[in-house]
Amino acid sequence: MSWIAFALAGVVYAQGLPDLPDPGRRVLEDERRAEQLKRSEAEEKPSYLAAPPERARDPRACEASRQEVQMYCGGPYSAKSRSLRCAEAQALYNQNC
Repeated sequence: MSWIAFALAGVVYAQGLPDLPDPGRRVLEDERRAEQLKRSEAEEKPSYLAAPPERARDPRACEASRQEVQMYCGGPYSAKSRSLRCAEAQALYNQNC
């Protein structure tokens, strides 16, 4: 009989207490905030995909690249314009000019 009274008293006492924050839950929220801060800091750092710094253009290299494109690519719809060598010449032209 005393066990039943003790159990009922415990239930009544527990219902009367205000809701206290769960310390384990608070730690998880703090860890989550810390991880989110780390992620946001990493996102703000410059990426390796950032644009390279501007450099001075060499007009002779640009002209040579333009001539290579004309030589290796030919007309816009020719078979030469779809070759690997034409693609390389175009890439070099885009890099130099």
